[in-house]
Amino acid sequence: MFVLIFFGYNTNAQNTEQPNIIFILADDLGAGDLQSTGHPYALTPHLDKLAAKGVQFERAYMAAAWCAPSRYGLMSGQYPARDFNMSKNLKPDEPTITKILNDAGYATAHYGKWHMNWGMDYIDTPGDFGIDDHFTSNHNGNGKTWSKKEKSSKHWRERTTDAYVDMTIDFIDKNEDSNESKPFYVNLWIYPTHSYIDPTPEMLAVYDGLQVDMKDFSKQQQEFLTFVSKHGDINKAMQAYCADVTAMDKALGRLFDYLKENGLDKNTIVVFSSDNGPGPLTKQVLTESVVKRYKEKPTLLNSVGSAKNYRDRKLSFHEGGIRVPYIVSWPGQFPEGKKDNTTIIQGVDWLPTIASICNVELPKSTFDGVDVKSAFYGNGNKRKAPLFWSEKENSVILKDNWKGVLMDGDFALYDIAKDPSEEFDLKNSNPDLANRMENSLEEWIKGLKN
Repeated sequence: MFVLIFFGYNTNAQNTEQPNIIFILADDLGAGDLQSTGHPYALTPHLDKLAAKGVQFERAYMAAAWCAPSRYGLMSGQYPARDFNMSKNLKPDEPTITKILNDAGYATAHYGKWHMNWGMDYIDTPGDFGIDDHFTSNHNGNGKTWSKKEKSSKHWRERTTDAYVDMTIDFIDKNEDSNESKPFYVNLWIYPTHSYIDPTPEMLAVYDGLQVDMKDFSKQQQEFLTFVSKHGDINKAMQAYCADVTAMDKALGRLFDYLKENGLDKNTIVVFSSDNGPGPLTKQVLTESVVKRYKEKPTLLNSVGSAKNYRDRKLSFHEGGIRVPYIVSWPGQFPEGKKDNTTIIQGVDWLPTIASICNVELPKSTFDGVDVKSAFYGNGNKRKAPLFWSEKENSVILKDNWKGVLMDGDFALYDIAKDPSEEFDLKNSNPDLANRMENSLEEWIKGLKN
């Protein structure tokens, strides 16, 4: 069982002043949905500039293939398979990045999607996790959230990103203006590009007349877009999707401008990623059961995000379901314009990495993530232990370029560096390696029950 246990962990950051931190998490945004990650149409100038001023990781993963467990991995630094997949709850007695930083003197906030607590057995509000201010959706309890009237208004979902950006700016303003200004940490976890996508006329105007050329996409995405085109207007669907992405980028641009105009950009780490691959759900596409949903909710047809040349989409442990965009920026500290094609990072690494950068002690606990700050600083990171994923009957082990996938009772082995599309199962040509990988995966799964 590959577990890292930290006892009073403390390491010196390369900057003596504790940085501010904003973690921006998109929802169902694919690995290929930004212009900087290869989308042929979506205009994302502000996020592209963030990438040009920072480090963009090509081998970044989340801890799960759908939103709730992925978010748990970011907050806790633990694999969702340990407890969350059963309990569906982040628990207040578990260490979380917000609680750890809050105890270390940070002002903390969470704006946007929560989705880490099902029921009220463990939580009253997000404040139970060391969060000073919040306004969330997808949570239970007594926290601040949207009214039913607000949620039923036209284009409510499309306007939430601007609202959450406004809340973030207001929180930072109040913190900076206070007599006891603190370093701040904000989870800005926004809706785009989760279904259902129904952009305003102003958002759509940017893409008026856009025509889809299938040759602009990978073979894997061509197959998906061809499927979508059988059930609706692929051009209008692509226009709507790109409009949603660009509106998100525009709203985030306001935040980036605010940081620069107020002299906060130089000591603020900004991270942008997504919680999993693009919708709709892989199984619903493969079985074509999503067609029924297309008829019931036509705006679901607008979910045409790109997983680049990776296999499958949301809810799959193939690359398209768990591989995500990942950009980190800290002017003057992290390198500019670097594309890291070799470092493997996963959502559970976020907590120990930020604790290390901020020179904050971790409590005595079990963390599955590792400190990858060397990669943030441009020096790469070589993982010593494998990474794991597991939910229900499906599990994955990733070691260097080798990926073992146990799905529906069958084990397959892929060389991700040579075959990122996972087209060629190499277990028969590499039987010894396949056996070792499968045994390691089975031992890890058994260890979870201890």
